[in-house]
Amino acid sequence: MKFGDYSPPASPSQDGQRDALQKGVGRALQWAMSGRLDDELLLEACLRDQRFDVQVESSRGDWLWQMVRAVGATERFRVPILHALYDLSDERSASQLCELARHYAVAGDETFRIRLYEIVEQKPFTQSPWLGEEEVVALDGASGFLFAAGVRGRLLASREWEWDDGSLIDLTSERFGEGHVSGLLEASSDGAIIRFREGWRRERQRNAEERSPQSHRERMTATPVEEAIRAAESEGRCFWLRGWGRHADEANLQAVLQRLWAAHEPGAIANLLSVFSARALPEFDARLIELCRHGDEEVRRRAFAAVGQNGHPLVRAFALTELQKGVQNGSVVSLLINNCRLGDEHRILEAMELPDDGCELHWLLMDVIKVLEKYSEADCSRLGVIGYASTPCENCRFYAARLLLNQHAAPGWLTDECRYDSGEDCRKLVETPTGSTEAS
Repeated sequence: MKFGDYSPPASPSQDGQRDALQKGVGRALQWAMSGRLDDELLLEACLRDQRFDVQVESSRGDWLWQMVRAVGATERFRVPILHALYDLSDERSASQLCELARHYAVAGDETFRIRLYEIVEQKPFTQSPWLGEEEVVALDGASGFLFAAGVRGRLLASREWEWDDGSLIDLTSERFGEGHVSGLLEASSDGAIIRFREGWRRERQRNAEERSPQSHRERMTATPVEEAIRAAESEGRCFWLRGWGRHADEANLQAVLQRLWAAHEPGAIANLLSVFSARALPEFDARLIELCRHGDEEVRRRAFAAVGQNGHPLVRAFALTELQKGVQNGSVVSLLINNCRLGDEHRILEAMELPDDGCELHWLLMDVIKVLEKYSEADCSRLGVIGYASTPCENCRFYAARLLLNQHAAPGWLTDECRYDSGEDCRKLVETPTGSTEAS
C-alpha cells in the first residue's frame, strides 16, 4: 500500500468525523473545540458506545462531555440523552449514558440525578448490577454509597454474597479509603446496610482463612503431559494448553510433538499446536511450516501462531515468500516479529492491504507494531503512523504513538492530537517534552 497523508484535514468530512469519534482519536475533540464537529454525529456517539473493545478500552463519557460542552450542545442533547437513559435498550451503552448523566447532575439537573438513583435501585441489567453505582458515589459521596449498599443489602436477603458486591466497596474505597467506608457501614443502623456489612465481613474472613490459591504456573506445571495430550485429542478447543506449553519442560514438549506429527484429526492438530503458540519448539522442524498450508482454517491459524514463536532462517524465508502474495491479516506479519531484518518494514508496507473487517485490521496492525517494537532499528515513521491512524483499538493506538514518540518519529499533528485522545495513556504520552513513558 502507499503511504498517504494521515493528518487531520482542515475541513473534515462526515466520514472522517464519524471515524474519529468511533476510534476515540483526539482530532474529534480538536474539531469540537474549533466548531468543526457535526452535532448529529456527536449525539450518535453519545447515545451509542462505539468502542472497539469495551472490555479493555477506556470509557468515553468524560471525553464525550468535553465535546458536548465545546460545541454548546448541553441543552440540545439533554432530552435525547435523558430518553436513552430511561429507555436503556442497549446494555453496551448503558455505562456511557450513566457517565453523561453524572455530568448533567453535577451541573444541577436533578432529573438525571433521580434517574441514576433509580437505575441503582432497579438494576435493569442482570449482567451489570453495578450500573450507576460509581456515578451516585461520585455525586453524593457517603450518602450515595450507603444508598447503593442498602440496595445490595436488600438483595442479599434472598441470595448469597457475589463477587460484584465487593466492587461497590472497592470503588468507594478508591475514593475515600477503606477505613472511611468501613466506618460508614459500622455507623449505620439500617437493616439492609447491616446485612451488606455482615456479608462483606464474612467474605473477608473467608478469604483470609483460605489457603493462598495455586498460581496459574503451578497448576500448569502440575498437569501431566498425558492429561494435556488426552485433552487435546478428545476435547473441544483447549485454550489452556497455551499456558501449559509455556511452562512445560523439554521432554514433555517432545512428547507433544510426536503426537502432533502423527495426528490426522484437525481438532486434535489445532489443540496440539496451541502448546507451541507461546513457546518456541525445542528444535525447529520444517513440518510446522507445512501445517500453515493445512486445509483446515483453525489449524492454519494456530500453525502460524506456533511458527512465529521461532527465530529461524526457514521461518524468515517462508514469511518473505508469503509477503510477496500480499498481506491482509496479521498471520504473515507475525512471523517477522522474531525474524525481522533491516528493510523488512518497507517490505511489509509494500505488501500490506488494510482489510475492511475491523478485527482483521486490528490483528494485522497490532502485529505490525510488534515487529517495529521488537526491531528498534526499523524505520517506524510510516508504518507507525498507519498503525496509529488506522487501528480501531485505543490500546494499539497508544502503542503506535509511544513507538513514534520514543523514536522521535511522530509528526507534530500526531503529538498535538494525543493531548485530546479518549485514552488516558495516550494523553500521558505527551505530558513530558520527550513523550517518553514506561506505560504499557
